[in-house]
Amino acid sequence: MSGFWEHLWKRRARLIGIWLVVMVLVFIRLLVMPAVFTSGCLLMPLPLEQVEQGSGGGFRGASVRSLLAGGGSSDAYAAAAFLESGQLMNAVIKDLDLAKELFPKSWDSDAKKWRGKAPHTGKSRRAFDPRLDVSYDGYTGLIEVQVHWWSPERAREIAAAIVETGDRMLRESAIADGERRVEELEREMHNVRVSEIGGFLAEEMTQAISSLASIRARSGYAFRVIDPPLAPDKKSWPPRLLLLILLGLATAGVEIGAIAGAYARRSRQEDSSASST
Repeated sequence: MSGFWEHLWKRRARLIGIWLVVMVLVFIRLLVMPAVFTSGCLLMPLPLEQVEQGSGGGFRGASVRSLLAGGGSSDAYAAAAFLESGQLMNAVIKDLDLAKELFPKSWDSDAKKWRGKAPHTGKSRRAFDPRLDVSYDGYTGLIEVQVHWWSPERAREIAAAIVETGDRMLRESAIADGERRVEELEREMHNVRVSEIGGFLAEEMTQAISSLASIRARSGYAFRVIDPPLAPDKKSWPPRLLLLILLGLATAGVEIGAIAGAYARRSRQEDSSASST
């Protein structure tokens, strides 16, 4: 083993030189790496009022079911999944015009047009997806939304837009279901002839109109904001000093491993030569 350390010591100048060159390159790369800021908010999913609900409540309207992939899961879990759905992402990207920020090299800011073809919706959504984290705590029933962006203020705007747009889309879907239900009841009332059935339909109509008015009047239809999104005061990525230390240790480990492998091969060759003679 002492022979290995002597072998390593003889090559110390070369190893240190290589290590320093790698560290300088890594340091330069870390300096030019753009900072990322994280803005988050905490939400409480609200029991969504529907014009037409089953005995168990929950998401029963056709439009709301389509947004929540059928509504087979619990209301809160389905609402959390909707916050990172493709439909909501597409709406936020379009409303805030985020494609220009997701693909800055393809956007000519001077000419105000794309260099070539504009990014496809699916491509923009795939680029946006890693910058959004949505987590649902089954114990507390709370949803946490985090947006990672290059600007602290922009991160806050996007987080707020996700909540507002998601709430608006679910509300509009519930209203669409309610208006469709009212229209169906109106047609039935015009066609019905039995007074008892007519009275039942009139009662149903009254409840439907009341529920529809309540949906429109609610300030927050799908979510209650516990902690609103704020502009962060410091970056969340990259931790430059930590990365520099870890990469420095990794580079040193690779160098020592390479020297150890070369020393082991040379030792085996010397042993085989000695045994053959």
